[in-house]
Amino acid sequence: MNEKELLELIQDDENAELECKKSEKNLPNDLWKTYSAFANTNGGIILLGIEQKGYNFFVRGVQEVGKILRDFWSIINNINKISSNILRDSDAEVIEVDGKKVIKIFIPRAHRRQRPIYLGSNPITGTYRRNYDGDYKCSEDEVKRMLADQSDFSQDEKILRNYTLKDINKESYERYRKRFSILKPTHPWINLDDKEFLLRIGGWGKDRENNVEGLTIAGLLMFGNEWEITKEVPDYFLDYREKGNSEDNVRWNDRVTSQDGTWSGNIFDFYFKIINKLTEDINIPFRLKGIVRKDDTSVHEAFREALANALIHADYYGKQGIVIERYGNYFKFSNPGELRISVKQAIRGGISDPRNKNIFKMFSLIGIGERAGSGIENIYKVWNEQSWRKPEIIEKVQPDRTIMILRTISLLPEQSILVLKNTLGENLKSLSKDEVVALVAALEEGQITNTRLQILINKNSIEVNKILSSLIDKKLLKTEGQRRGTIYLLSNMFNHSSYLNENSINSEMNSINKEINSINKEANSINNSDNSINNNEDIQKKLVNIAKKIENKKRVNLSLMEDIILELCEVKPMKLSELAKLLNRNDVGLRSNYLNKLVKQNKLKLLYPGQINHPKQAYVTDKSED
Repeated sequence: MNEKELLELIQDDENAELECKKSEKNLPNDLWKTYSAFANTNGGIILLGIEQKGYNFFVRGVQEVGKILRDFWSIINNINKISSNILRDSDAEVIEVDGKKVIKIFIPRAHRRQRPIYLGSNPITGTYRRNYDGDYKCSEDEVKRMLADQSDFSQDEKILRNYTLKDINKESYERYRKRFSILKPTHPWINLDDKEFLLRIGGWGKDRENNVEGLTIAGLLMFGNEWEITKEVPDYFLDYREKGNSEDNVRWNDRVTSQDGTWSGNIFDFYFKIINKLTEDINIPFRLKGIVRKDDTSVHEAFREALANALIHADYYGKQGIVIERYGNYFKFSNPGELRISVKQAIRGGISDPRNKNIFKMFSLIGIGERAGSGIENIYKVWNEQSWRKPEIIEKVQPDRTIMILRTISLLPEQSILVLKNTLGENLKSLSKDEVVALVAALEEGQITNTRLQILINKNSIEVNKILSSLIDKKLLKTEGQRRGTIYLLSNMFNHSSYLNENSINSEMNSINKEINSINKEANSINNSDNSINNNEDIQKKLVNIAKKIENKKRVNLSLMEDIILELCEVKPMKLSELAKLLNRNDVGLRSNYLNKLVKQNKLKLLYPGQINHPKQAYVTDKSED
């Protein structure tokens, strides 16, 4: 790293993987907490000789470079003080900045077999991790989970004493064997008895040394009944949630949980209960061949990989269970347990380290999750081929969870580009492609972060920070939060933009009554079916009364909001700006979350369908058109 790169690094105050310490003459005592925290999370960089005051950084330099480096290597190699040294000699280097010497220490993410990296002799009291607030001491449960992940003994290999074949769901097991037989009709295992077949696939185990045999955790999770599974795995829970087009809706359109008692509740049946729900209505054709999908698309295969990935890599002894969610074109796969390799390694592919090796084997034998070490890589590849927004993988702590988010949305949707054109005009041409991607993401996802934009445009944190700062300088983005918790939102400039290219919205909103007369006239008196509304004042009062049903409510049920929009449009043709003001909603969100869907469902129509950008464009219903 040279001087320029180091200065850029310290200016990136959103980087959670950077820690600066003054340390002019002595090694700071809190350095070791940061060493432990970085090693147990995603790695990071410590800079000695840089002082941080608030959000400002000052190069102070290290005066006793030789002494500090000797002390550093002496302590890190002392197993009574630090559990393990995971650094190479080249990971500590001296960089000269403005004639002053700064020590840069690179700390890699520790391999699962090395974690936890801890201070002193007790991992329970000396283990740290990193979040956006800095270093924190791990709970006993977090440390135990790391210790469990050290072992190459798969957690699902454990033999359960006193569990027999009677403890599995017979129908589930028979369905599995049927799928196996159809997929592999000449396989030598087909004619084995139930116990021997279960032994071969990893659902039954034998401990010859202790003369013990029985159902394995894998066998119980795959084929057991929920009430039996939770006796051994108390926090076991499977949950599929489906809502309309918004995560904020309070009511589910469909939900499947392992606890409802109407089905087995095991992971094998869960997979086949929800996989078609996940891929239903995706605008890519596919066919079935028998009961096994042969000619479906790479997109459907990627969804199967994502679901299998959550089930195969979950820590079933972790908290909060496996949750699969679908909100229109937004899909979220969440499972307990962190990744056993880094996110970058998972995306790059080639490394397979499943937490549950037997569950992985069982699924792969019936053609699910067969891509050892390349499942996530394949998902990214497929999304790139479709020109969809890149998948997002998030690791959370307290408790440990891994989340994958898939969006079947174009990276640069035409509708979003039209919003930018209508708002920025010719100024749009002056923006770089990366800046446009950032604005579109903020528009479509409600916000953008440095980390998210790194994924979308494949640039590092420093480069992304420059892009976001440029958009702030241009008054196109605004921020909420500070430093590592910063999120970026579209500026107020976009509050009055519209897909319909309406001009002078504020003045139009101040003269709604005048517009009512002209629109009613052009629409051939659309509202003449309602004789009680005979003047503009009555119309306005009726509109206000309808909108009052959700007055001061930030979150509104999807169906209620749609009903209110339809009711308003029955009174008179409603412009986007009028609806936004009456409903106290952002016009961009109103259009993308509700109006487009209602038009697609033919519940709403455009007053001028052949002239999208007509200055008096409005939404009408069939009732108002009659």
